[in-house]
Formats: sequence, structure tokens, C-alpha cells
Amino acid sequence: MRIIFSILCLLGITCSFLPAAEAGLISEKQELEMGKAAAEQIEARYGVINDMEIAERVERIGQSLVDVCGRKNIKYSFKVLNTDDVNALACPGGYIYVFKGLLDYMPSDAELAGVLGHEIGHVVKRHTVHQLEKNMWTQLAAILAGAATGNGDVLAMGMVVGDALAAGYSRADESAADREGFAYTVKAGYSPYAMLVTMHKLQELAVEYGNPGWGIFDSHPDPEQRIRNMYKLMDPLKMTPAPVSNTDGTASVKESFGNTSKDIWEFRIAAVAGGNKPLYRAELLAGALYQVRQKEKIEPTHFIVFESNDKAEIFYEDIQIHTVWRQDVVGFAEIGGYAAFCVERFREWADKVNMTKTVAK
Repeated sequence: MRIIFSILCLLGITCSFLPAAEAGLISEKQELEMGKAAAEQIEARYGVINDMEIAERVERIGQSLVDVCGRKNIKYSFKVLNTDDVNALACPGGYIYVFKGLLDYMPSDAELAGVLGHEIGHVVKRHTVHQLEKNMWTQLAAILAGAATGNGDVLAMGMVVGDALAAGYSRADESAADREGFAYTVKAGYSPYAMLVTMHKLQELAVEYGNPGWGIFDSHPDPEQRIRNMYKLMDPLKMTPAPVSNTDGTASVKESFGNTSKDIWEFRIAAVAGGNKPLYRAELLAGALYQVRQKEKIEPTHFIVFESNDKAEIFYEDIQIHTVWRQDVVGFAEIGGYAAFCVERFREWADKVNMTKTVAK
């Protein structure tokens, strides 16, 4: 009985038995304890990868979003679970996980930021906590069952949070997490198209491989509605340049700087590369250039290339612009040569944007 009473006190349930729908039953301190318990069980089940480069990348992107999120008074952690499943989830209290299999499908920082931003949104809004509060009596049965085994509070708390995560979020909660995630990705300087691309790809993966029904694949609201909602969030930004899908299967990023065809700047993408079709790559590029466009003045020399064995990353200062893959190199001897050509095209665009801003003044 002492164990049962301690768990009831831990969850804020007194002997007067508060109504199940009453909010505020679980304090922030209790949320952190429950999240930690669930995180320990998740890590014990899947294991955490020990690849330092991958871990640092996920942590870097995650913390860049935390810097602009609406709840900074807790400590967030970002880890990669050692499973080839394609999913992600957030435990209460800021414990956020991506599955190793997800990384292959979200190769750019922007796409991964879209996933992490959505999960941070659930933590910021305390969605799992509110769900636990609304279903307190159902969860109480699981807690008592855990206590009866003699395994103590940690097992019981982890069971409760695990059940809530598996049950999924409400339609309203998923929409709210989408809105929060979109705001964070844009504020942190990632392509505003990031979450849209992520949603399209998850929808395609769900059709091809099946839908596990939880985590980022949660189907409430349906994928088509979430995509429509994302377009509504993007509309007020009036983004330029714009991505365009061409009839030959390629895609372009375009911006008009005058009234004739000669005044149109265009960058074409023909190859499927990095797990992304041309249109997705064009959307991510267009969004990244939009972020660069927000600078008071664009310095053309600030476009730089970081080349590795199989790809070249093009940045403007700390903004990831475009990735050149081997599939892109047509008519060039090497990746570096084509990447340099791309940089020149982006510098041409920057000069045109700067000229437009000068005329506007």
C-alpha cells in the first residue's frame, strides 16, 4: 500500500480523487520524472547509436530549434535510437528521439529540423501530459498494476507514458505541433518548405511500407489535411524565389527581376539524389534562398562549399543552401567543379536581389 500511495502522490492524485478531466494534475517536476522514466525504458529497448558525428548533428539541429521555441526552462536532449524503423517521438520533459532509419530519408538539416520541430512542439504544449491528465483513471490502472509487480515507481511511470505515446495525439494536438514546428524551423533559419517536404515523404513512405500509427506517422489529422494546413502557414510569407515542377520531370527554382524572359533567374535540378526527387530538392533550395533573402544585404562571397567524397554542401554563412551529389555532375569532371558552378549561379541571384533592394530604397 505504501508503494501505491507514493505513486498516487507522485501523480498528484489525492484521496479526494480529483475529476479525471481536470487540468494541472501533473506538475512540471512530475512531468520531468515521468519523461525520464519513459526515456530510460525506450533507450533500454532500442539502444542509442554511439556515432559521434550523427549524434552531434542531431543535437546541433535540435538545440538550434530549442533556442527559438516557446519553452526554454527545461533541458532538451536529442538522441538517435538504434533501429532501422523510420519514426520519431518525444517523451514529456524534453526527451526527443529519432530512429536511425529516419536519417536516411531526411538527409538535409532542414528536413531533420522539420521532424524535430514537430516533436519539440509536442513538448512545448505538454500534449502527452495533458492526455495523461484527461485519462487519469485509465492510466491509474496501469500504475497500480506496475506497483503490484514490486518494480516501483520508475516502471509504473514509464508504462503510463509509453501507453500515452502509443495511443497517439489528438487531431488538435497534431495540428498544434505542426504549427509550432513550422514556426521554429523558420525562426531558426531553415527552409520554410522543410516540414512540407517531410510530410510528403512520410506520406509516401506510409503508402509504400505501411503506417505504424504512432510517432511522426500519426494519422490525425490525415496527411492530405496536414499538407493543406502547411500551405496555409506558408502563404503569408510570400516566398521568393519559387519552386516549379517542370513537365519533363525536372524542377526549377525561379525568380523574376523584370518584365521579360531575360529577367528570370532560374536554377534547374534534374537528378533524384540524396533520397529526394527534383521537386523536393527545389523546394528546399527555394526556401533556403528565401532565408538568405531576408538579409539586409546579401554578400555574394559568403556562399561557400564544403566538399566530401560523395557530395558537396553549399552554405550561405550558416544557412545550408544546396547539396550537390554525384548524380548532379553532368558535363563536369568532378563534384567540386559543378559545386563551384552552382555557387556562381547563386551569386548571380544575390547580385540581382541586392540590385532590387537598392532600387526599392
